[in-house]
Amino acid sequence: MSKLIRLKELMPDYYQGVLEMETLLRVEQFEIDNFVAVVERQANNQFVMTADKEGIAAWEQLVGIDIRPSFDLETRRYDVLARLLPPKPITIKYLREILDTLNINAHISFNPNKFHVDVDIVTTDPNAVRRLEKLLRGMLPSNLTFTAINSVLESKEGSVNAGMASIQAVKYTNKGEIK
Repeated sequence: MSKLIRLKELMPDYYQGVLEMETLLRVEQFEIDNFVAVVERQANNQFVMTADKEGIAAWEQLVGIDIRPSFDLETRRYDVLARLLPPKPITIKYLREILDTLNINAHISFNPNKFHVDVDIVTTDPNAVRRLEKLLRGMLPSNLTFTAINSVLESKEGSVNAGMASIQAVKYTNKGEIK
């Protein structure tokens, strides 16, 4: 039922108990509920952060990204957001601001002598690492290299099984196998 419009509550008291009016309002309430759901979906699709799969597909088409329905929704959402970033000169400070804006828990250190950026990310989501790598490849200048390391610390109780193997040298001759 709709949260916004309740037709039965708007009906005058003298129509209470009239079968035709109650049936008519029940059918109209169903149509109004469907209409409200469509309007809410359309309103959510106006914004990248609340868009569903069809809304993200429209945003991808708008910003010129190939539509990839096989990717998860969050990855597609971050790709659109990264494409919508304003063109600013990329500085380490600005890159840190972008990571904060996108809620990516990462620490950046820059070595200007080696033209290298080290990024330490802390996440358990494997897609977040892939999104960060794509963001860095797209934003960092081509003369900078980067290393992204996921530093997830986990502590679990349980047994640890370790194994060891070795390789033996085996020589073959025309008379058979010699060890």
